[in-house]
Amino acid sequence: MKETAPSAATPAKTGSAKEPLYRQVVAALRSEILQGLHPVGQNLPTEGELAERFQLSRHTIREALRELRLNGVVASRRGSGTVVLSSTTAQSYLHETGSLDDLLQYAASRLEIRHTRIADVAASLVPCLNGASPAQWLRLEGVRFEEGNAQPFCWTQVYLHPDHAGVARLIGKRSTPVYELIEETYGVRIGEAEQTIRMCEATDEVAALLGLAKKATVVELLRVYRLTDGKVVEISRNLYASTHFSLTFKLRRAEVGR
Repeated sequence: MKETAPSAATPAKTGSAKEPLYRQVVAALRSEILQGLHPVGQNLPTEGELAERFQLSRHTIREALRELRLNGVVASRRGSGTVVLSSTTAQSYLHETGSLDDLLQYAASRLEIRHTRIADVAASLVPCLNGASPAQWLRLEGVRFEEGNAQPFCWTQVYLHPDHAGVARLIGKRSTPVYELIEETYGVRIGEAEQTIRMCEATDEVAALLGLAKKATVVELLRVYRLTDGKVVEISRNLYASTHFSLTFKLRRAEVGR
């Protein structure tokens, strides 16, 4: 099915045409829930009914429902459909990054791969896999440099799903982010990147690579990249010298009907 944005005749059409189609469906359903068209405790229309209404594939509808579930707006119960849990209020605040590109502070930096091997995903990262097998992923390790600086500022470890490990030959040769290489090479689409940030103690090896004192505190940035169907295809761990890391949040008030 060729997908197009919901037509102007669709009563609940909201959002920008530049938004992904599933996000437009999310905005429409949120608006209707806010207006009381789908009361708390009652079911949303079925996937099939929503697909017919919006003239979109069931896959796109499932992605929209998945986002609503992640935001705690609805819950899917086996045999009971999708139930509305809460409504969105006009006074709520929304923290969001506009796109995957917003996560790429170092996209223009140079990545130098130092080690490549087939390995199982580290035990501490297995919970990120959503039940997928941790065996035989491709693990790459390297460091990142700023232009004109011989001292690396970030240690990077990347796990690539066995189905998509072929992009390894391109990593470090192009400045393109790894997730975009996966999309270009395999004709798939990354639906989301989940990011976790914490402080940790650098290993002796990492401290030496980054020119830090032993046991120095570094910033760990963990990203898990999933396709639109939820399949995890890439996990990256990045350890930054604290002097080379900053994080900016943009908070905006959610629009009425969003």
